[in-house]
Amino acid sequence: MNFIALKNLHLQRIWWAITSPSLLAHPQQTQYFHSPAHLAALAEILRQEDQNPALVNAHFENLGHLPMGRYFEQLLFFILQRDPHYEVLAENRQLFEGKITIGELDLILRNNHSGKLEHWEIALKFYLQVKNNPAPQHMLGPSTQDNLEKKLLKLIGAQLPLSQKDEIRQEFPQLEAKLFVKGIFFYPWQKPFCISAGVSPTHLSGEWLKLSALSKLQTTGDYWRIKNKPAWIGGEIYTKPEAFLSFKELMRDCTKLMQETERPQLIALYTKSEALYTEEKYFVIVGDGWPKSNKV
Repeated sequence: MNFIALKNLHLQRIWWAITSPSLLAHPQQTQYFHSPAHLAALAEILRQEDQNPALVNAHFENLGHLPMGRYFEQLLFFILQRDPHYEVLAENRQLFEGKITIGELDLILRNNHSGKLEHWEIALKFYLQVKNNPAPQHMLGPSTQDNLEKKLLKLIGAQLPLSQKDEIRQEFPQLEAKLFVKGIFFYPWQKPFCISAGVSPTHLSGEWLKLSALSKLQTTGDYWRIKNKPAWIGGEIYTKPEAFLSFKELMRDCTKLMQETERPQLIALYTKSEALYTEEKYFVIVGDGWPKSNKV
């Protein structure tokens, strides 16, 4: 991935959201930017916003505490509202039958590049492959309550068809449904793996390993961070080595966190290029009993 030197954390995550590769290989998967010129224009928009970090921070603080997936949506909405290539028509558009909510369309917009109306379903996912088998049910969420097969069925079988409901078609005729799915898929450390059915071969990937094997990463690199949600969203940039843990500190803090929470931890290895430290590799550390003995 290419990084640009933004100081504001929200803007760094926006850049990651719009430039990181798509997770899925699906005909309705969409990419945010249309051309190198569009991408350059987006970089300039974010640089301009970076001149007023207090305003950017205030915008997101006013949203209150959000689950990571909702926060990811808001990152996307922020840049869409400032990008002349798009016109946002509706965010989180709910559908009702009587007083009962039957569904929600994440985003409806006008693509000013193509002239078309589009319905985007937005998702941020992190899955770990537990078996060297392309069947998507072998990609588990860290909590083990979710898997890629379930998510694909929901997105493609339930969410995308919402734009064909009569209520939506009357208000937004000829609406094209799209998928905007980002995140990281993790594969067993130093073991054989395969790409799951429906997954893009260029997706962002990392590795997972058990806590008892964490010490084996010691020679991998020098600059480490434990990424607490919502920092699972990538793109963070640092300028000072004080921002990082030594490997000894990483071992200590990761062990302590896992003992306290019983939850998998995402850690990132950073690399230094000129004056910037940027993300190089991602790992998820799981308990030695995972996935059978995981706390939701």
